[in-house]
Amino acid sequence: MKARPEGALQTPASGAEQGETISGSALKILGGPGQTNPYQAISLLPSVIAQNPDPYGLANVPGGNKGIRIRGERNPHGGIGTVEGMPLSAINPGPGEQFLFDMEDIRSVTLLRPPFAPNNLSVFTTQGYLNSEVLWPQAQFGGVVSQSFGSFDFHRTFIRLDSGALPTGTRFFVSGSYTHAGQWRGSGGSPDFRYNGEIGISQDFSPTLTAKLYAAYDNMKENNYLPLSYAQASDPGKYYNLGYNANLTGNAAQDVNYYGYNRQKFQDYAIFGELNWHPNAQCTFVLKPFYSQENGYYLMGKSAIGGDQPGLLHWGINHHSYGLVAQYQGSFSGTQVTVGYWFENLNPPGPPTSWKIYRIDPAGGLTFGGWALLARATANHVFNSPYFTVSHDFGALQVTGGARYLMEQTPSFTVYNTQGIGNVSYDAALAQATSVNPIRSASGHTFYQWLPYFGMVYKATPHMQATFAYGRDNGAPAFNNWPQLQMNWSAFQKAGMTVQSGWDTVKPETSNAFNLGLNIHYDRWYLRPALFFATYRNKYVTFYDPRVGISYDQNAGTGHAWGAELSAGVNPLPDLTVFSNLAYDRANFTQNIRTLGGTILPVNGLQFPDTPLFVGSLGASYRYHRFSVSPNVQYLTSRYVDSMHTEVVPGYFLANLNFGYKQHLAGISTLSANLAIMNLFNRHYIGLIDTSYLQSSGASFFPGAPITVAGTVSLQF
Repeated sequence: MKARPEGALQTPASGAEQGETISGSALKILGGPGQTNPYQAISLLPSVIAQNPDPYGLANVPGGNKGIRIRGERNPHGGIGTVEGMPLSAINPGPGEQFLFDMEDIRSVTLLRPPFAPNNLSVFTTQGYLNSEVLWPQAQFGGVVSQSFGSFDFHRTFIRLDSGALPTGTRFFVSGSYTHAGQWRGSGGSPDFRYNGEIGISQDFSPTLTAKLYAAYDNMKENNYLPLSYAQASDPGKYYNLGYNANLTGNAAQDVNYYGYNRQKFQDYAIFGELNWHPNAQCTFVLKPFYSQENGYYLMGKSAIGGDQPGLLHWGINHHSYGLVAQYQGSFSGTQVTVGYWFENLNPPGPPTSWKIYRIDPAGGLTFGGWALLARATANHVFNSPYFTVSHDFGALQVTGGARYLMEQTPSFTVYNTQGIGNVSYDAALAQATSVNPIRSASGHTFYQWLPYFGMVYKATPHMQATFAYGRDNGAPAFNNWPQLQMNWSAFQKAGMTVQSGWDTVKPETSNAFNLGLNIHYDRWYLRPALFFATYRNKYVTFYDPRVGISYDQNAGTGHAWGAELSAGVNPLPDLTVFSNLAYDRANFTQNIRTLGGTILPVNGLQFPDTPLFVGSLGASYRYHRFSVSPNVQYLTSRYVDSMHTEVVPGYFLANLNFGYKQHLAGISTLSANLAIMNLFNRHYIGLIDTSYLQSSGASFFPGAPITVAGTVSLQF
């Protein structure tokens, strides 16, 4: 029997995991016209909040918050994103993996909510597992050309060419794209430009040995979206369209908000491979090496920096990561065994290592104002993790068990005194540095964790399965406290704290997660209810500390989350699919928080910040001959901004509409056209709430985009 109705936009995960895969035409619809951001594709799934300040999902918010939260858990630094099962760019203060790949080169996007089996590797797992499978070179010669246009001067061109299978057993493809969009509020581009190039090669050496190689390059420049204060976010009638200033005024306090002084530019690239050897039908050996590099900067206006004066902060980012996944899979007398090892070395930032200050003169020019931070990572962020799973069928009952042993080394930093060092590059500044600032330097630690997993699937009937899973997961260390420790180190000192004592609070968040689910599926309908429960230790929390006078992060919280999810779909007509994803998420603290300064924050029993109680979506897809229409709606309830519930943001309801047309041109190609209308009823609402890097107090708020219309025409041959 089919596991889902034909034409459904999501495929359920196999085994005991709770999750879905988006692929094919659904990936084009849910990925949106921007086609660069995998978070857009999963935004309708249960318990998922995926937000972006830009209607096309093209805006990269400076710092670590990339706009996704799952079951009340935020995903700092883009740490759940993997490609082909490899954590390519796990700590993303820059755009990283999230914006590196064109979605036309992605075959599918899978989201698993915790717990999940240990062979699903991710740097951080308390939030979930998000994996993109690339579209490797195809067996037949062909290609695709597409052109998109839309609101706010959006235009995008994409081209891909596949060689097909050559006589040597070789296949390859090349692709490229160019994307531009203006900001919907304020001046500037988001992006001003984005150039992307990708290439993939596969080689069959024998029936049992194959090799693949993939490389991706991305060059993007964009202006930042203006974050609003809570007072501004509370008055959308007045501030909804507020952006950065279009012109210089000659007043430095005003010119820090000039759009040309709030921008970013990055070049990212990654290369990874896969060597696959299966000597017989019972076993397979796989090696997956990978490397990624990111170079660029953020330029951000600050009302006060390096003292009480306004100025610009230039955050230079130049880092890389490399690693290897080695795995063996075998079958012995009906028992499936997987054994593997994951290694990864992440070179900071994050956290930041290079900050410069610039002052604005009355003519609008920039004058170098010194270094705010010059640090060298004396130890990188390193992961070593062996893992195994064992699975066996006992009649109608399938049982899977396993574990991952995680060794995580957090980074260490030497911070230098910068007197006399001019406006030079980061490497030149390090060469000129002559003395260490021990008060601002800090050493990391190595943490060791067992992450066990157990799952069961009981096939009660051919149409119904019951599932249970338990797993322990690791979460993100509170790296966001490093910027606050460095920017406000004198305030921490006055409160009796040091940078090292603050850095000592950084430790992996851990959770114990349980799922109980049911999967009922027939030819024309499916129903998948699930209950979940999770407990958290060393929870990554952001709060305002009255003793220091700022907000900062700490791994200091304990809490639990419980709730229910429901995925349902039906084919009332052969060409009509209706689906819905609903979730109730109760996620709250179970103890009060003690801050670094000793202040007790009475948060016991309060809902986690930025976590609505209810999230829901409803959609449909109808095809009539060559035409199709796919409406969907999203709804979430209000959210508290801070741990103490002193600020609240209203919920919102959004509607989107997608029209499609497909015409097969006999013997030549397929012509497709799509028209997307996002935020159909032009609702004004607050979407992304950011409490991450480089803020002196409070949170930042980003209005969701207004009604946006975009069309795409593509030719596949």
